[in-house]
Amino acid sequence: MRFLHLRENGLSWKSLLGKVRADKKRAAALLLCALALVLLAASEWTGTRTKAEKAQPAQPAEYAKQMEARLADLIRSIEGAGKTQVLVTLRTGEETVWARNDTMDSETDTPRLRSEQTYVLVRSGSDETGLQLKTIPPGVQGVAVVCEGADDPQVQQRITQTVTAALGIGAGHVSVVKMQTERNR
Repeated sequence: MRFLHLRENGLSWKSLLGKVRADKKRAAALLLCALALVLLAASEWTGTRTKAEKAQPAQPAEYAKQMEARLADLIRSIEGAGKTQVLVTLRTGEETVWARNDTMDSETDTPRLRSEQTYVLVRSGSDETGLQLKTIPPGVQGVAVVCEGADDPQVQQRITQTVTAALGIGAGHVSVVKMQTERNR
């Protein structure tokens, strides 16, 4: 493979462009390289914006509504449950865990330990933000299920087992009651 050195060969940019235009393979290669660079730049620009949009946490009320809808769909699919309404209460909001450096020093002349915690910062241009390790979704305080089939103890038990397994909470945090019928209203 030959390398083209402009100064050594006495070529100018005009003569180089003329050679590229004359050689279709070179022109195609340069065009593909230019296209690749444009696509790379475009993906970086759109990728950054997408990451920033994903970083915005869902509001706790929105998170609870989504969870209620998913649980209601799940419970409705249980045999005998019938029409279902679900209420989810949250214990806390979303929690973010940030990376940090922990150092501990023990001084030899005193029996005390000294510890220091500093957060890891990441620079992006002129911006400086903390390094996010993970986001913990809000914890569930309790679930209330109101459904038509709750008068059957077996249906109540299946619903309670399903909710506790799905959310990882104890049975004491789940209430399943019979829905009021149209005649009793």
